[in-house]
Amino acid sequence: MKETVNEYRFVEGFKECNRENNFSYEGRKAMYEYFTEMEHDGFEIEYDPIAICCEYSEYESIKEYNENYGTNYESFEELEDEGDHYIIRFDIYDYSKSVMEPDTTEHIIVGDY
Repeated sequence: MKETVNEYRFVEGFKECNRENNFSYEGRKAMYEYFTEMEHDGFEIEYDPIAICCEYSEYESIKEYNENYGTNYESFEELEDEGDHYIIRFDIYDYSKSVMEPDTTEHIIVGDY
């Protein structure tokens, strides 16, 4: 049995499984876009938030990634060039200082080995 999942259902479904803290809201939206693109390319994706949490991790800095994997990459770009992981890059905007020019922080979601 298959379920068609829209962006809202994808993002909110992590809350139903008590997994909303595994990924940021922006990260869940980025994953939805990524998985949707994969399906357009012919890959079938099963919507299972718990499995996704086991297969992917979000990092807010390359330092955090390096500490987790014991690597020494200088940037997300260098990691992406290696091609060893599925990588989803996205920005998180901080509007607390200025709505017109928010601070941005680049995050990545990585397919774990």
